[in-house]
Amino acid sequence: MNKLHKIEPKYSKAELTEFKDENQFMDAYVELLKQTITLLFLIIGERYCEGKEGIPRKINRNEAIIGGNLTRLIKLNTSFLENICNGKLEICYILNRCIAETAINTQFMIAEGEENVLRNYIKYSLITEKELWNTIKDNVKDRNDEKLHIEERMQKSIERSFNSSDFDLENVNRSSKWKSIAKRAEYVAGDQFYKIFYGIGSHSIHGNWQDILMNNLTKEDDEFKLNLEWNRPRPQIMDGAIIMNLILTKSFVEKEKLKGLESYLEKTELLMKYHADLTNEHEKYLKK
Repeated sequence: MNKLHKIEPKYSKAELTEFKDENQFMDAYVELLKQTITLLFLIIGERYCEGKEGIPRKINRNEAIIGGNLTRLIKLNTSFLENICNGKLEICYILNRCIAETAINTQFMIAEGEENVLRNYIKYSLITEKELWNTIKDNVKDRNDEKLHIEERMQKSIERSFNSSDFDLENVNRSSKWKSIAKRAEYVAGDQFYKIFYGIGSHSIHGNWQDILMNNLTKEDDEFKLNLEWNRPRPQIMDGAIIMNLILTKSFVEKEKLKGLESYLEKTELLMKYHADLTNEHEKYLKK
């Protein structure tokens, strides 16, 4: 809990109004992102670990779904932070999109909290594994039941996935009741979040023309040149991750009724307000 109590905004509201250049805003944003990642570390440590060393303890499958997603979110956030500090905007865009989907999924499952929602999440993933299983079966049949060693390994891997997930191969087909990402995003954050934060990030994930144009080319007259340099991240790239980290922290501690609940909520509210002040001052700076 000592680490939690130490979380405080790096700058006061008055100090934010005195910022003269974007490097100051970058410093404030980076430190805030670090603090939201610390909150995620603290809540999974409180809920899923034990002892002074914070060793992960055994948990059931449903606990593992939420805990595993929070762990993925931490890893994505730390990689995102690293690439921000290394000045690689293109990689930040890709990681930002992954952060968005992981945060949406986790928040959706926390908010819904029903057994069938968690099972649909697993089943949706296993559909791809089942399709691969069927492809292997068809290929083996076409070779008069001669199975390659690589196919044996792949099938054993698929079987392990199904066994660990408590699903039978025959019970998974191509249909799934797992809602689309657009529906999940709308449920947890409104339709604007999907269209703006998640949708734009898709350009970078898929290498759409918009990503190539913005990040990998420069235009001169009616022609182009390749842009082999990394683009520099700006503060606003961190807005989505910061917001989702704080929303998830609040939802999780309330759902799980963690020890120190009031302290977590107090710190989350404090950082939310600080983020609002920070974005407001940064917008004023951009208008100058």
